Amino acid sequence: MIRTTPALAALAVAVHLLVPGAGHAQEAQQVPEWLLRLKLPNSAAKSVMTPTGWGAAYRSAYVGIGIAERSPYLSSTDGIIGFGYGMGDPVLGVGLQIGTTISDMSEFDNVSFSFKLHQYLARGTAIAFGGESLFSNNALADDAGNTFYLVVSHVLQGFGTKRQGVGRIHVSAGVGTGQFARKSARDFSEGKGRNGTLAFGNLAIELIKNVNVTLEWSGTNLLTGMSTTIQIEQMPIALSVALADLTSYSGDGVRLVAAAAVAFSL
Repeated sequence: MIRTTPALAALAVAVHLLVPGAGHAQEAQQVPEWLLRLKLPNSAAKSVMTPTGWGAAYRSAYVGIGIAERSPYLSSTDGIIGFGYGMGDPVLGVGLQIGTTISDMSEFDNVSFSFKLHQYLARGTAIAFGGESLFSNNALADDAGNTFYLVVSHVLQGFGTKRQGVGRIHVSAGVGTGQFARKSARDFSEGKGRNGTLAFGNLAIELIKNVNVTLEWSGTNLLTGMSTTIQIEQMPIALSVALADLTSYSGDGVRLVAAAAVAFSL
């Protein structure tokens, strides 16, 4: 089994993020100056294993898949399938993102659920409280079971792109239980300890238009990768690839993980 459930949600959020475009120039006289200077997230995913304060909303849905070349301490390739739905208004009120994941495609015997309550605060900052891997089969090798978290995300306002309203540097920091606080039973038996750091975080920097390079701490290990969002016949598709378990703090070596998601309005 692989811990890439957050990747599908992160990619889904990426293709739903709407930013002001240059086509609104004619409306500039009616828009406050501070709003014209505001930087919002770009449309590429900001992380692979860790959540952000942004979420799906406005009656939007997503479907995605994730895959890893192998699971920790195993040689077999495995993957996940996820589905989700976003509702509410995180700007004027609160957004709610819910999802379900089949996280052991080799056996199809581990279904879990997730939720995220998220709200936009001000000046590129958002906050979210959520749960992941709920009601999962935590007897599996690297499943930490029910996980809850609180995370704050921000777009640095002083680092914009050439596109109006689009930020270049995105940062998130949070604390959580479950997968952020506990290592797997195999990690413990291998002498790597039982506890994670509880704290997690991610950094995403746009290299070129809608292409991010990401760095994140998952609470148990370090990851780095790249993500992007492309359009195929007006259908946004988010893609992400990363190297996981870069340190010896958990796991048994570096692994390649990847995910893809498609989002659409209902």
